[in-house]
Amino acid sequence: MCAVSGLVGCASYTPSITQDEKPTGQEAYLYGRFYIEAKSGKLALDGHQTMGFVIKCASEETYTFRFSNDTALQVIKVAPSTCSLTEFVYTDSDGRVKSRKRAPEKLMRDAQFDAGKAYYLGDFYAEATRSVQGRTILSNWNIKTVRNDYTNTSAALKAAYPNLAALPTENRMIGR
Repeated sequence: MCAVSGLVGCASYTPSITQDEKPTGQEAYLYGRFYIEAKSGKLALDGHQTMGFVIKCASEETYTFRFSNDTALQVIKVAPSTCSLTEFVYTDSDGRVKSRKRAPEKLMRDAQFDAGKAYYLGDFYAEATRSVQGRTILSNWNIKTVRNDYTNTSAALKAAYPNLAALPTENRMIGR
């Protein structure tokens, strides 16, 4: 996605699993809605300006949820471990990192993710805007709404990912 990755930093977003993913029982799944209202760029390498939540684990693995302007429900596969939201990453429509910010302490709570389960992290709705002031392009990212909609999002998970329907789910809302 980021063609000039050697010259500038690019975000490495963790891809959402495919709808036909078959769990082996050796992995955990993290899910929620990560939606961003952002205009798609016609020539953009990454589609649209976006942001992500970086989750770091005791196992030294790092996963980054990418906010999408078309598919809100995201599901990623993770190795079982104790993990925490540690950082927000903000990227332009070409996937270049424009900013990184440490997550607020109140959101940096350790959570144990065990194999064979799916963990709900929350429903997050954000907005990305760009404006021009003189010769400067200003980019802005805002989280507009955070919802704990565990029941409905879990039902959407089981409907969209039928092979995960038998997995037990737990509410691990970020910041709760």
